[in-house]
Amino acid sequence: MDRHVPLSGQPNFRDLGGYASRDGRRVKWGLVYRSGELSQLGEDDVRKLGELGIKTVVDFRSPEEVTARGQGRLPKGATLRPMPIASSDMFKKLIPSLLAGDFSKVPAGLLDNVNRHLVRDFSTQYGGLLRALSDPASRPLVFHCTQGKDRAGFGAAMVLSALGVPWDTVLEDYLLSNHYRKAENDKMLGMIRSFAANQAGEEGEEIAYQRVEGLLYVKTQNLQTAHAEIVERHGSIERYLVDGLGCSREGLEQLRDELLE
Repeated sequence: MDRHVPLSGQPNFRDLGGYASRDGRRVKWGLVYRSGELSQLGEDDVRKLGELGIKTVVDFRSPEEVTARGQGRLPKGATLRPMPIASSDMFKKLIPSLLAGDFSKVPAGLLDNVNRHLVRDFSTQYGGLLRALSDPASRPLVFHCTQGKDRAGFGAAMVLSALGVPWDTVLEDYLLSNHYRKAENDKMLGMIRSFAANQAGEEGEEIAYQRVEGLLYVKTQNLQTAHAEIVERHGSIERYLVDGLGCSREGLEQLRDELLE
C-alpha cells in the first residue's frame, strides 16, 4: 500500500501502517496517520479524510499558529484534541533579523535544540498522544503540527517506538518529510534566497540558503539528538515511554496487540 495520502491542501499526510515491528508483526494500515496542518484543505480533501474514517485529530500547533493559519478542517464527526507545543521563543527573537534579510543569526543547529526541547518540555503532549491512540474509540487518528516534520516527526517516532518498530525504520519515516515537502520547501527557499539577495547581496543569499535549508529539511542528526537526550535522561526509549510519558508497560503491550498484526 502507498502510505502517502495525496491531498491538494497538505502534501505531508501519510499512514504509519506497514512498518515491521521487532517481534515480526506489522503496524496495521488505516489506524494512525501523521500530517502537516489541515487548515488549507479543500472540500475534496475533507471528503477524503471522511472516507478514511478519521475520528480524532490531535493538533500540536500553538494557539498563535492556529490564529495565524486557521483551524484545521475536519471531516464530519471527527473530534479535535488540541495538544499545543509552543514554537520556540528563539524563533520570535529571530524575526527582526529575518525581516532585515540577515539570516546569519539563525543558529545552524536550531532543529537539534528544538528536538531536545521536545523531549524535555513536552511529555504531557506526547503522553497525551499515546493515550488518545490507546482508546479504540479514537481511531483512526491523525496527529499534526504545521509542516508535519518536527513536532509531528517526533510524535511519529514515539508512536512507532511504542509499537516496537526498530529505530533505523523510525529514522526512515522521519526523513520521508523531505520527499513529500520538497516542492513547498524549494519554493520557500527560492523566495528566501531572492529576498536575502536583494537585502544583503550574494553573500547574504548563500547564508540564507544554508540556514533556511537547515530548517526546512529534516536531517538524521535532528532526531538522533532527541534520541541522545532520551537516553541521557532515561536510559532508553522504553524507559522514556514509561517514566517520561506516563505509559504503563501493560498499556504498551495492549497498544501493540491492537495496532500490530
